[in-house]
Amino acid sequence: MIITGEQIKEAIKQATLTIDPFVEENVQPASIDLTLGDEVRVYAHHVRHTEYEDHKLYQPGASMSPKTAWMDPKEKQETFTFKMEERGWLIKPGILYLMHTRERICAKTMVSVLDGKSSIGRLGVVVHLTAGYGDPGFDGQYTLEVTCIHPVILYPGMKIAQMRFHVMYGEADTSYATKGHYVDGKAMGAIPSMAHKQF
Repeated sequence: MIITGEQIKEAIKQATLTIDPFVEENVQPASIDLTLGDEVRVYAHHVRHTEYEDHKLYQPGASMSPKTAWMDPKEKQETFTFKMEERGWLIKPGILYLMHTRERICAKTMVSVLDGKSSIGRLGVVVHLTAGYGDPGFDGQYTLEVTCIHPVILYPGMKIAQMRFHVMYGEADTSYATKGHYVDGKAMGAIPSMAHKQF
């Protein structure tokens, strides 16, 4: 069962849901709009960093050795991290950009699901590939796995996604905060894969 916008407001009042910063105008009939944070992270394995007209751009396929031509989930991945300026960030096809929501969210008794906004999808931008699910107890900003069909400029603070909240049937026997990989400082900003910790 998906809770309504009015129930989102009530859950915030009851402190069973935290959205920080909370902007009441962003509450929709059964979701809340989320905005884009200012951190951008790009995996180093397939990009090189160049300057062009004072914008940082990333070109795929530059000077790849066999070691850097693919990603191995058993290994920690090197990334480049940047701050997005108000003039925006140009995203390009063929590159995965890790970005994040400005909002920190903690749903203690609900499951959160992140979706792209239709207005962003209609520009050819995908804001998450498969990781749009939040276990109860996760407390942090949501990392966005951003890709695009053609070049698009994104701006910090723009509405980028929406989140809905599902009521659970029964009680969870544990919280994400006690067993998840992305907790505390690893739940803020654009966080790269920690798949290597599974091996």
